[in-house]
Amino acid sequence: MALQGSGQISASQIANEFGYNHPISGTQSGNEVSLGTYRKIGFSQSNYPQSIGALNFVSIDGGGSVPTSGQIKFSDFYSTRLQTVVNFWSSGAGGNRLVAKDRYNTNGSIGVHGHVAVVGGFRARPNDSSGTKVHIHVNQQIGSEKTKVEHCALRTGSWDSSTTLQVDVASSGRIGGAGGDGGTGAGGGGTPAAEEGGSGTSGLGIQYSPTTVNVASGGVITAGFGGGGGGGGAYDTDKEATRTSSGGGGGGGAGIPAGAGGGVNANAGVNGGPGNAGTISEGGAGGPRANNDGEAISGEGGDGGEATQAAETGVTGTGGEGSTYAGASGGAAGAAIRKSQSGFTVNVNNNGTISGVQNATTVL
Repeated sequence: MALQGSGQISASQIANEFGYNHPISGTQSGNEVSLGTYRKIGFSQSNYPQSIGALNFVSIDGGGSVPTSGQIKFSDFYSTRLQTVVNFWSSGAGGNRLVAKDRYNTNGSIGVHGHVAVVGGFRARPNDSSGTKVHIHVNQQIGSEKTKVEHCALRTGSWDSSTTLQVDVASSGRIGGAGGDGGTGAGGGGTPAAEEGGSGTSGLGIQYSPTTVNVASGGVITAGFGGGGGGGGAYDTDKEATRTSSGGGGGGGAGIPAGAGGGVNANAGVNGGPGNAGTISEGGAGGPRANNDGEAISGEGGDGGEATQAAETGVTGTGGEGSTYAGASGGAAGAAIRKSQSGFTVNVNNNGTISGVQNATTVL
């Protein structure tokens, strides 16, 4: 719990917040407090700033209220609080469909790093986060899955009341929804019909209010973008033989993971080509059309969506007698940031890249 802002404050109150410490030469033992020991980091007594991932903490309270040299007094601890950092920064800490509060609760390890680091280093993270400041620190890649647009790559989870919650995305951090797959092109003569592109999913899901989101230069929070629609088929009978061509597949949408290119209904005299897969940042190109003797000309697949353009509708196919078979629509984009309730407060400080809607509601 955050310490009081005025009046008498005791050594035991400070120790309950930041941990009991021991003289420099010792190890943690019993309920001992040396106020001056809080000026340096943990039992090693190395100097601040303390680096945790890409974050630097200038003092045990994170804000410089507690001096790191010279005189230290009880009133220096007024209104200070313990700060913890949830590990999405170290090697192996990324993945898909992750929940920060689950990682905090598990409190295991990722390689040589714990799930949660405690600023100051004199105590373990508290089971109840009330009154503390929690940094969800991302410096790895976190993706979503190709299901519903509301499915987010990283969710904050629900935190104990009076937690101060902050999401810190560093220069190598990537939080992204999955890209939608491209739609399959129509068969010859439009049967079966072209398929719509798949929807993208979402990046960061906010499930606690208020939450501050800081994106450093180079950091990214992005929606997953929709897949392109399949191209229309074509059919012609005005010459001595029936001619058909199938539409091209839609391109995959940009995302983490990116959408796959759409396939082709290879049931025509001449078949269009499959769509191309997207990448993290770019939608894939739609597959090419097919031209059967200049009489049955199918449509190209639509390009997959990305930050600068929505997923495209597949092109309509045409037959030599003027018959037309429509391409399908591109898929919808997810959101960069979603919140589980419309009334939640989300304060965003963006020095990196945020691509997509930032105020969508519903988080899954």
